[in-house]
Amino acid sequence: MEDQRKFTLDIGITLVASAINMFLAFAISVMLGRYLGTEDLGLYRMVSTVFAIAILIAALGIPSALIKYVAEYKDNKKEFNKIASSGLLTSLLLGAIALPVTYLLSGPLADLFHMPGLADLFRILAVVFPFALVNQALLGMLNGLREMKWYAVYYIIQGVFMGAATGLLIYMGWGVTGAVLGLVLSYAVSCIFLISVSSRYFRLTLDGFSKTTSMLLSFSAPILVTNGINMVNYQADTVLIGYFRSASEVGFYSASITLTRLLWVNPQAIQMITYPATSEYFSKNRSEALQRMIDKMMKYTACVLSLSGLAFAFFASDIVHLIYGSEFGGSVLPMQVLLVGTVIWGVVISIGGSITGAGRPDLGMKLVAISALTNLALNLVLIPAVGIVGAAAATSTSLIVATIAGLYLTVKILNVAIDYLWYARMAVLILLSALAYLLLGPLYSRMLPILLLIAYALILAIYFLNEDDRSYFLGLLRNIRSLFK
Repeated sequence: MEDQRKFTLDIGITLVASAINMFLAFAISVMLGRYLGTEDLGLYRMVSTVFAIAILIAALGIPSALIKYVAEYKDNKKEFNKIASSGLLTSLLLGAIALPVTYLLSGPLADLFHMPGLADLFRILAVVFPFALVNQALLGMLNGLREMKWYAVYYIIQGVFMGAATGLLIYMGWGVTGAVLGLVLSYAVSCIFLISVSSRYFRLTLDGFSKTTSMLLSFSAPILVTNGINMVNYQADTVLIGYFRSASEVGFYSASITLTRLLWVNPQAIQMITYPATSEYFSKNRSEALQRMIDKMMKYTACVLSLSGLAFAFFASDIVHLIYGSEFGGSVLPMQVLLVGTVIWGVVISIGGSITGAGRPDLGMKLVAISALTNLALNLVLIPAVGIVGAAAATSTSLIVATIAGLYLTVKILNVAIDYLWYARMAVLILLSALAYLLLGPLYSRMLPILLLIAYALILAIYFLNEDDRSYFLGLLRNIRSLFK
């Protein structure tokens, strides 16, 4: 019971922090879209996409390796100090290398996408890498320790500072340059915070540095490839739209992506807990706890995501116009298409680190490779022909492929059971709700979506969740509420 309470509290803390951070990042997207237009939003999206790809490559998978080894050796202070020190120092070195490399590549990257305005933005972005990579290493250590309160505070500080700095700089007339500067400053400030907090948990040492670093890199190598391929899966659409189309179309698609990815706040927060928990349960052969965790987290995530996804689909036009303005009408259909894959894959995201936590990062690499190849091939065909709607269809399809492969490997490696009948019943309920909306929506355009969502939520609560599930949900809500007291 104590383990369950700790698990629930960790999820609550992480969920609140992730929601706040994502909301602030979302607010920046809205500011750029509303006050600077689709082209500047497109430029910022390209910068943030390249940053996400570069930081993933530069980190070499070390943060994920830290989560696993810290979770396993947290009770051995000597080994823990070696692991944390090696991860931190190696990340700092990688950041020092990434800075000049990004600066020198700023011009060629801008030429590649035929967007001259990107060059100066990439030069500003280069400064962020030492801070960002140190942050990732320290966050990996805190995640392995399951010290989620500091994890949460970091994300809140980073998000609040980025939102405030970006808003101020845009107000002062710095435009998209101000948005990139805000990103850099937020990572620098939050890095200072993380260093001060992390010093309480470990002592910096060079003892066994080479051997420990080699161990981290040996485990992280397939993770790096996996994350790199996964990044292709998540970012290929944006990059190829930037290459084949225009900055304005990147802006339209950015609005669609930003809105749909809001649905991943919950599963990504859960994944931060299930990854180290799987590593601990699997290494200690606690198969019953592992089965319960996988089953419950996937089902809870499916309930939240399916209800949220239907709401987003029913009110897509209203949401886009309200948040981004009528200028972004071209974002509505891509958003609805993206919702399909977003909801389905989101269920697997909640346990997405479990295969790696079980010591098989190589299988995670194969999983995302299948999905990424599907995504890349479909994007190359559909974007030139259909534009951003084709990109949305390609991405959704690849996420569904990833879901099928992910479930297969989870069952095989973790030796857990998936209640497929439960998900089949939910799929039928979703299809019936969508069909009712399509057939009756033109007649009852305002009230029908609301009634359908209420009916869907009631059916979930009564027929899909048992008493234990409802108690767990109430406990999670109480933990979240207590965070604000």
